Amino acid sequence: MDAAFEVNQRYRDTGSWRNDDDQFLRWLRGALSAGIKNTGGIRDLSFEDSDEPAALVLVSNDDGVSQHEDPWQDSLSVSSGHIEYWGDAKADLAYDESIQNEKIKTAFERAARGDRSAVPPVLIFRKPEPGVVQFCGLCVPVSFEVATYYDDSGARIPNYRFNFAVLNTPRVPVSWLHERAERHSDASAPSEWTEWTSSGVISRWPLGDRIEDTSGHRRRIERAEAVVSGQFRDDMLARFEHQCVVTGIDETAVLDLAHVLARSDRPDLVGDEANVLVMNSLHHRAFDADLFTLSDSQRLVVNPEFDPGHPFLRQTILGRAGEEITLPGETSVDETYLTERNSSLAWA
Repeated sequence: MDAAFEVNQRYRDTGSWRNDDDQFLRWLRGALSAGIKNTGGIRDLSFEDSDEPAALVLVSNDDGVSQHEDPWQDSLSVSSGHIEYWGDAKADLAYDESIQNEKIKTAFERAARGDRSAVPPVLIFRKPEPGVVQFCGLCVPVSFEVATYYDDSGARIPNYRFNFAVLNTPRVPVSWLHERAERHSDASAPSEWTEWTSSGVISRWPLGDRIEDTSGHRRRIERAEAVVSGQFRDDMLARFEHQCVVTGIDETAVLDLAHVLARSDRPDLVGDEANVLVMNSLHHRAFDADLFTLSDSQRLVVNPEFDPGHPFLRQTILGRAGEEITLPGETSVDETYLTERNSSLAWA
């Protein structure tokens, strides 16, 4: 099978691996006999010869998509290479009695003691709308904790919060997952996965920045990130003619919505069209890291300490410093948002 999951790309999820049009469960199961079940957010693709997971598949529902009330808000910060995923816990199911939670926890414990070859790859998807999943990336365990939610009745419900790093792997071939399940083989594994299992080095999406010391490593995001709807993303991509405003890259699968004022700081502006630019994942990450910005007249302003070794970044950012960024059609960004953003940058 030549099928592959690509970061930020969407796939049809009919809920049945028997459906010829299904690009999720059908692809994952393929010709395997054990396959994968359509059961909630935490699923495992089993080895053919054991009940151990050959891969873990985690699905996060956007607001309004799930049929059941879900108090846990995952943080899918794909553009910064980090995901926080809440485990399986309910009022009638303790977090430490959940079989699915235990499978994820076991993967984290194996990674922590250096037994990375026994850790299953983790594929994380979001569900932006019924019948659709969007791939967030191939992930590896970083850390986990126990946090508490109080339901409407005041009942205390603890749950695991799992922290993952997204590997700098834009494409995950389904054939690799099948080879793992059938023969315990990683011969077709992405190089970033092989490097992590052999040395523990994380090459993180989307810049490929390397985390070489992962002992006790913890990257914590304190504020929940407001999630944009799939429809808003589609509308904005269309307004920007499916092109990155900095580079002109027109591959939809690698395009992001970059917010001038961060979603975590201004969740009230998450759906404001005048607060959004379309960028490819690489430049979105650089923008969010304050390596460059736009002036209120939409000229590209570069952080003077930014000295990238990658020639593409030097050409498209340093080489264009001072140039005006032209937006398509009648698309515009609110100048006051740019002013507010830039006033918070000491170098701007």
